[in-house]
Amino acid sequence: MDKDYTSFLLQCDRQMNIINAFWYKPVYLISPYQRKLDDIFAEGDKERVNQLVQKAFAQDEILSCGGLFKLTSPETRISLCMMSAGEKLLVHGIDSSVFDSENTATAVKDIVHKFMQIIKDSDTSLMSENETMIRYQFEQIQKLNNSLINTQRQLKRANSKLNQLNNDLSNRLVKDALTGLISRYQYREEIELTISKAPEKLGIFTFIDLDDFKSINDTLGHRAGDEYLKVFAQRLTQLPYKNIICMRIAGDEFGLYIHGYDDVSSEDIKEIWSQIKKLVLKEPIVLESIEKDVFCSAGMAVYGRDTNEIYDLIEYADFAMYEAKNSGKNSYSEFSMERYKNKETSIL
Repeated sequence: MDKDYTSFLLQCDRQMNIINAFWYKPVYLISPYQRKLDDIFAEGDKERVNQLVQKAFAQDEILSCGGLFKLTSPETRISLCMMSAGEKLLVHGIDSSVFDSENTATAVKDIVHKFMQIIKDSDTSLMSENETMIRYQFEQIQKLNNSLINTQRQLKRANSKLNQLNNDLSNRLVKDALTGLISRYQYREEIELTISKAPEKLGIFTFIDLDDFKSINDTLGHRAGDEYLKVFAQRLTQLPYKNIICMRIAGDEFGLYIHGYDDVSSEDIKEIWSQIKKLVLKEPIVLESIEKDVFCSAGMAVYGRDTNEIYDLIEYADFAMYEAKNSGKNSYSEFSMERYKNKETSIL
């Protein structure tokens, strides 16, 4: 039976900012919002990843992790190997499922370790000056790994499936499997298509994060949590706007894009929040005969005024959403470039 194995090779700095992603699979392993190494790991393993990074920089040696680390999406466990050189860190991860026996695990880790040592001993400038060479070296690691576990044939089939998937993504609307909304793999293309029909118009992106959603999963279980997300998503589609795109960004995060404004005022922003309160938040969601109130925090940014870049637009709305969440939740905030720059300055 064929299997797509998760793997990646990333370059980071001391703050775990991802500088280069030489390769990663599956294609959705790293989203535009995941800019730090620990963003791709489950909450319970973030601190362990941070400790391993600090240890790698402190000892300046290759670290083959004995334990396993859980990713956020896909929900799988991987083994890590790290190598530091100056201010840069090379991080290799591979799906633990390839270790189908103790001998295989030992062989794979030994190969990864030796390749990293060769690069370190021969020319550490490869870490920053020759990405093509690094990519080539570690592609060879992948081929050796696949040969050790007899997956050369599976890898070719996986590549074929990946090409087919890319073609499908280019020619049809991709839906989120759980909610039926636009998925995070296609939202940018859908927004750009909507804008292209009236490029002179403005648009409002609303970034929505459910408040205290974790308590649903903790008290009623993940099946009830999934049902909660589906009902919430269905309510978003009832918002009375003609040119609206409803999307699920990740987990309990959702997005709305409404295009076609000649001008956008604070009243327009407020009106969107009023419709959300009226049609999405007003009635509780019934789960297993238990009524659960619906609360969320929202941030709004304006395309054509705040920015003309889609990823920046979503980041700005995300920033505004966290302002609303930090101010007490179950409210909204309009993006302010002045507050955003002040926040960036305070970080520096």
